[in-house]
Amino acid sequence: MNPFFIEIIFVILFFAISATATLQLFVAANNRARQSSDLSVAVIHAENIAEQVLTMTSPNELPPALKNARQSGGKYTIDYDKNWNRTQTNPRYVVGVTLNKTVTAGGTLVRADIDINRRHNGERRIYSLHSEKYLPRRTGGSA
Repeated sequence: MNPFFIEIIFVILFFAISATATLQLFVAANNRARQSSDLSVAVIHAENIAEQVLTMTSPNELPPALKNARQSGGKYTIDYDKNWNRTQTNPRYVVGVTLNKTVTAGGTLVRADIDINRRHNGERRIYSLHSEKYLPRRTGGSA
């Protein structure tokens, strides 16, 4: 066999291995970029809901972000598409908010557990945040 052909075969083999490694690096970089973008947007949505909980003035009040959310029991669900726009069908991202109210003699503690999941190729949690606000009981008398 001609040594030139053997050398060409080795060069092609080296090129194929190099191309495969380079493609794997690009795929990994793309996945990291998507995960980073998902996390950034998820943090913004979770913090928005948490801030709305902190501005509540009554235990019966509902944060504005949850007014159009689906409710099941004590859990509110908001569905988003791949561009983080609200959707009713085929959601890519799901924001789940559970509001717990603990009534005491002095007032009510409202706790919001906010979970943001990615629903693409299985469900995976992106971000989770907990927010609490204590609302003291109002006294009716004036001095």
